[in-house]
Amino acid sequence: MMKRITTMKKTITALWLLMLTVTATAQAEQHTIKVTENVAYRTDVGPNTVLDIAEPLFGPQANRPAILIIHGGGWSAGSKNDMVYRTLMIDYAMKGYVVCNMNYRLVQEAPMPACIEDVQSAVRWMKSNAQKLGIDPQRIGTYGHSAGGHLSLMAGLTAGVACTAGGAPPTEIGNPNIPWAQHPEWWPIGHIGKCATPFLVLQGAEDPVVKARLTEDWVVKMQQAGSSVDYVKVHGDHGVAFDKQLEFTRPAMDAFYAHHLKHNDPSVSFQQMKVPDFGGSGPHKAVALREQTLPDFVVYRPMNLDAAMQVGRLGMFETGSVKKEKLPVLVFCNGGCMDTSIGYENMLADVASYGYIVVAIGQLQMYAQHEKDQHTPSSMVQQALNWICQQADDPNSPYYNKIDKKRIAAAGHSCGGAQVLANAADERLKTYLILNAGMGKMTMADASAKSLKKLHAPILYLVGGTDDVAWKNAQMDYQAIKRVPVVLADNTKSGHGGTYEQPSGGANSRMVRAWLDWQLKNKTEYEKIFINGDVSDYPDFTIKHKNF
Repeated sequence: MMKRITTMKKTITALWLLMLTVTATAQAEQHTIKVTENVAYRTDVGPNTVLDIAEPLFGPQANRPAILIIHGGGWSAGSKNDMVYRTLMIDYAMKGYVVCNMNYRLVQEAPMPACIEDVQSAVRWMKSNAQKLGIDPQRIGTYGHSAGGHLSLMAGLTAGVACTAGGAPPTEIGNPNIPWAQHPEWWPIGHIGKCATPFLVLQGAEDPVVKARLTEDWVVKMQQAGSSVDYVKVHGDHGVAFDKQLEFTRPAMDAFYAHHLKHNDPSVSFQQMKVPDFGGSGPHKAVALREQTLPDFVVYRPMNLDAAMQVGRLGMFETGSVKKEKLPVLVFCNGGCMDTSIGYENMLADVASYGYIVVAIGQLQMYAQHEKDQHTPSSMVQQALNWICQQADDPNSPYYNKIDKKRIAAAGHSCGGAQVLANAADERLKTYLILNAGMGKMTMADASAKSLKKLHAPILYLVGGTDDVAWKNAQMDYQAIKRVPVVLADNTKSGHGGTYEQPSGGANSRMVRAWLDWQLKNKTEYEKIFINGDVSDYPDFTIKHKNF
């Protein structure tokens, strides 16, 4: 059976075996999808080894990327006819992929590992029919959820696909007494090693069916073995990446497939996504991204930029009831002048979740890789600032008209604080935050006491008591600064490491955000902290200021 689905700029309803609603935002031209149902990918084992095919009739008709969708259901239930998988098939066909949505033999029809063999057969069928389907056999990816996630990962490990995504994927049988557990070759945990196939794993933290700890055990072991495994963990249960938390998981899938199957489709700006600390404590849940145009940095930002720009409602009788405001920016430099912000991601995601865009030095790391950390030059601050300003003015950028170039701060921890001071003269910076750092009489990262004379905006020093090795230098800097407003906040018991790795970045992160809200968002209620010294909400802090 073959059907055609045509979409313009509006939502359309397509009649299949059941009613399916598809929403597609097309360009000016008409987009048409050809759907062919119940095509047998193997004929030797019964009637259920069939798949549906959605083919774009727009764009190139040869050497196209392809995705194989594998349904869930505990290996004993489920079908390609589930609305979620049908809708997903159409959505990705509308993005230019040839999509196959498969059934496989359930365990009551044929015991494990028949379902694994069926997925392998479906991949072989797609490759052998690549010319007929108009696909590139070297650009086939897979997706599945739950049992389908397990089968999708197994396709990546055993079927030679280009990339693999799995939502809530069982990587092993947690109970060793279950017979299936006696066959590690049936499970991803039995294939630990360096694999050429890149993986994307999507997991709900509170999933009662597929435990996050088992998923993470496999992810970390594969990463440590040298495999490319992106891991997106968000609050949620077993429905994550199926019908829940799609605002996180679907963009992650879009970027993953665009990077590995379309080789950086310009319609998707980023390559990797991570959700640190479940998106922060603020109202606009944040993500960490590796942007294609800024690969040596991490961009922490609200997942929904448009929602984060909404600052209030206008008069009830006015049209356009929501007022929008461009987002302020923080450039962040890491302790040790290192090329990773993973030790600060809780704080940086938390700041972003309150309506900031944070650009941090160092590539996105899915887990800590200390043996790979390298020192970075202070000139990377300029690289970040230039990128920010370019993105703000580029009509093709997702940040166009969303970044406020007049509200940019720079912050750095320890050696990163010296990197900030090395760039003190840059007029684009409207405030500075020096965390557990200070120059005193020393020279570091192209900065020295002479750099203090180049300050032109208010500056916050945040230190960790007399046990902080930077405490004395910060005191000396405070005394030496004559021209600009300066605050010295001392979290007397936190030490040099501060609280940045605590959930939401701890008290130091809240102090950083209070300063940013005061300096960049003009929230004058924070004057009580920095001018009046009111630390009632900050136990163990002392505050002093001058030059205001």
